[in-house]
Parts: sequence; C-alpha cells; structure tokens
Amino acid sequence: MKSITLMLIVCFCCFSINAQNLQRVTLGNSGSSTQITNSENTYYVSQSVGQFSVTGTLINGKNTIRQGFQQPPISVEVISNSNSDLNALVFPNPVDTFITVQFLEELKLPINITMYDVAGKIIINTSKNPTNSFKLDMALYSSGIYLLNLSSGNRKFLARLIKK
Repeated sequence: MKSITLMLIVCFCCFSINAQNLQRVTLGNSGSSTQITNSENTYYVSQSVGQFSVTGTLINGKNTIRQGFQQPPISVEVISNSNSDLNALVFPNPVDTFITVQFLEELKLPINITMYDVAGKIIINTSKNPTNSFKLDMALYSSGIYLLNLSSGNRKFLARLIKK
C-alpha cells in the first residue's frame, strides 16, 4: 500500500513539474514560436506578423522585442482585373463649383453616378447616357470630402473629391 501511495506521489510530482513548461505555440504562415536555452535559463519566444505594442519595447543592437498579443493568421488576396477599371479623369480637385469627368475611352453602356459624403450618405444618385465627358455641379454642397463612384456595366471608377 505504501509503495502504491509513494508511486502516485512521484507521478503527481512529475506531472506538476512538466505542466509548468507548457507554452502556447503559434502555427501558420503569419508567426512562429521557438524555445531558446542558454547555460542557465530557457526562454520561449512567440511572434506574429503585424504585432504592435504600447506596453513595452526592448531594443538591443539589431534586435527589437515588443510585448503584445498573438494575432490569428490573416490572408489578404488582391484580385486585379484590368478590364474592370474605367479610365477617367476628374478635375479640378479640390473643387469650387463644378467638376469635370472625362473618360479616356469610348463607353457604350450608361454611366451610373453615385456620390457619398463622409458619413456615407448618398447625395447624388443618377445615370447618364454614354458620353466622353460631363460636369457635376457641387456649388450647393458644403466644404468637405466626398467619394465619387462611377460605373458602366461591370467597370468602375472611384475618386475622392475635396470641396473647398
């Protein structure tokens, strides 16, 4: 009976000692974890791409260590199709009263015009027959930043306008 109790105590001590060495590991393409051991100490280093910190930074020669948090892997994929963009010029910017939109190609489909203010409210929503250029009157709008979205078929153009 004593030997079984002694064996259970030894097993419990082994498990509790090993349990203190568990370390969270980052897996994926946006970070890594490693264990560094020198003569006296063992360090666990875990990092993620894009990690920022306001709580602490240590700079030693070429190395910078920041205290922060682990981010999950994030993948961003940009899909570019040169046929989906309208070729257009918008001028003058900043605008006083009128802006001119000039297309650098011939359009065959109607042009949908939508303009948003900074709050995302639609202030212009109209369409025009295909044309090489047109003017928009912005004299009645207050000073600020506006987003102009033009589309013709599945092709789009987006411009940021500044109203004086």
